[in-house]
Amino acid sequence: MQMSRGPAHVPFLSTVDAFAGLDEETLRAVSESLEEVHLNAGSILFAQGDPGDGLYFVASGRLAILLESPAKAKLTLALLAPGECVGEMSLLDRRPRAATARALRASTLLKLSHASFDGLVERHPAIRDRLAALSSRRLPSLRLADTELFRGLESAVLSEFDQESNWVRLEGGRELFWQGEKADCLYVVVRGRLEVLVSTDSGEERVVERLGRGSTVGEMALLTDEPRSATVRAVRDSELVRVPKDAFFRLLENHPAPALALSRSLVRHLRNTTARSGPERGVSTIALLPAGPEGVDAGFVRDLVTALQQCGSTVLHVDRACVEHALGAGAADAGLDDSGSSRVLEWLNEQEDLFSCLLFEGDGAHARWTSRCLRHADLVLVVAAGDGTPPASAQPAAEMTVREGGRRAAARQELVLLHPRGTPRPRSTAAWLDAWPLIGHHHVRAGEAGDVRRLARILTGTALSVAFSGGGARGFAHIGVLKALRELGLAVDLVGGTSMGSIIAAQVAMGLTPEEMVETNRRGFVGLKIFRDLTPPFVALFTARRSMRMLETMFGDLRIEDLWLPYFCVTSNLSRATLVIKERGPLVHWVRASCSVPGIEPPVVHDGDLYVDGGVLNNLPADVMHEKSVGPVIAVDVSPAVELTTDSRDRVTLSGSEYVFGRLGRARGKHALPGIASILARTAMLSSVRNSDVTRRQADLYLHPPTDGVDPLDWKGIDRVVEIGYRFALEKLGAWMETKAATDPPA
Repeated sequence: MQMSRGPAHVPFLSTVDAFAGLDEETLRAVSESLEEVHLNAGSILFAQGDPGDGLYFVASGRLAILLESPAKAKLTLALLAPGECVGEMSLLDRRPRAATARALRASTLLKLSHASFDGLVERHPAIRDRLAALSSRRLPSLRLADTELFRGLESAVLSEFDQESNWVRLEGGRELFWQGEKADCLYVVVRGRLEVLVSTDSGEERVVERLGRGSTVGEMALLTDEPRSATVRAVRDSELVRVPKDAFFRLLENHPAPALALSRSLVRHLRNTTARSGPERGVSTIALLPAGPEGVDAGFVRDLVTALQQCGSTVLHVDRACVEHALGAGAADAGLDDSGSSRVLEWLNEQEDLFSCLLFEGDGAHARWTSRCLRHADLVLVVAAGDGTPPASAQPAAEMTVREGGRRAAARQELVLLHPRGTPRPRSTAAWLDAWPLIGHHHVRAGEAGDVRRLARILTGTALSVAFSGGGARGFAHIGVLKALRELGLAVDLVGGTSMGSIIAAQVAMGLTPEEMVETNRRGFVGLKIFRDLTPPFVALFTARRSMRMLETMFGDLRIEDLWLPYFCVTSNLSRATLVIKERGPLVHWVRASCSVPGIEPPVVHDGDLYVDGGVLNNLPADVMHEKSVGPVIAVDVSPAVELTTDSRDRVTLSGSEYVFGRLGRARGKHALPGIASILARTAMLSSVRNSDVTRRQADLYLHPPTDGVDPLDWKGIDRVVEIGYRFALEKLGAWMETKAATDPPA
């Protein structure tokens, strides 16, 4: 490649689209800034990924623009003839080259460098506008070429979409289209994130799908010629390519590959929209916002960056200083309508290409920068001091606008409470959640690396969740499973359970070790003799006073939201025949409800409704955990599929005296029927046991320790049952970890 300073090129520039119509003085200024570049046939002008060094105009010859796909195949995006230019995106956005430019024959080009361009724009702002318009017309084909729907198509086909009107920029929180609208196009997501919402008959909106880079949206309505079946909204600032209806159908008629890709896309949409919507897994842009004016704790930010990196993420901490170091003073505070705003957006998009996670840090003193953090985030974390109270004058992320017009952030918002080192337990979490109704919360202790790593695993979609079933004394096997998990170095991040499983899960969420759990349960179930408070069986066999005393001894006045780990317990609303998932409220109250087997212990009364054992409707809440989890789910089931069989002779009646004598006669070889407590307990779980096959498929690993032979009321056998769970889980978990290591891609 040869380069030399060229003479004035005013006549040539007047024929270039980017400069057509500019006055002669402006064209002369551009001409004086140009350098001539000479290429031989086959020479590379620049390669994909190279730093951008300027804009080139083809004066003579011919250039090919090539895109390298992930499969390392070269796709010809365009052929440039004299009068055309290349490199305007790099010039405007200071980003690496998006494609390779190669001379097909000996060619002469005119180069406008970055430095010359900046000087020209100061004197002639219209030049930037012209190049931005040219860039917008070219971006669609460049972005479409590497998406599933359009991959492999020739550049002539893709260029049909190169119109400025097909390039759509959507602010975070703004709707792309509404449910019920007539469809005239589909969209391809280039950058950002969208959420698909369906309105129910009651008027509520439910998020059924989230779409990221490369996804298509809106094709279903085009194919069925029906109104839009859902509303689509930008979770954060997003860029899309619009594909008009006529062009879309021409594409399907003439090219088979897009039709096949479309079929795959529709199958994915159908699967995602029929499944339960859970939290986003592995978000790529996270905004940290302070709850008050003092800013986010710097030590916490450093620890979180480190923890995210340990989870395999490449992380860029983006604060105002970072942006202004890259783009100059004042860049971070550019408003949406400022000329520098698009430059900041493009730079952030470039960083998203380079890093798997951008961690934005908002600043309460700079509203515009904080607004941009909100608009660019998949997830917003409001960070507050756990030993304080919510200030009445502060506004959480849920109340902050993403632009001056008053639109609110669509991204999910959660609370992070930072506690001083050595805090024995969180307190007053309910006050924060009542004041600021954010979705979800996390507790982090200063100096506790495990707390920050747990948060990082949740953010990166690698958190380990465990769901525990009910089963009476068989539930002690859960402790053995936890012992095996701890021994294998697997930290539990989210827990939940039903009945006995709700007790064990609560102890995990408190932070008890398996050894502490054994002693706690020995003192409670064995020492307090919980089933010695018989009462006339008008409502139940037992009063539940001893059970309450045991739970109060275990948990005191703890509230669910004050547990260190995210936790839920399952109970059944007997009055309304509904399953209830409790994630807030007095822990003793709702664990007692989760364990209240109908007929054995009286129901728990709350707001006029009766609550009983969660096992009536769901004894193994793996499906509930699947909905809430952001990573692998382990389900531990200690309920036998077959129970209470007897070899007694056929009979249809039985008196109480016969039963007592039958029990007394067991020593002489006679076999009595099971007692009322066992029958009631089994009856309460029939529905969930019958549907357990469906539930267990929601787990990544299903564990069923061999506890079928354990009497569910044998509380004294705690050590033996713990050992059964431990030995079984150690083997199964080891095999599971080996399989995951062999199949999961390296971090």
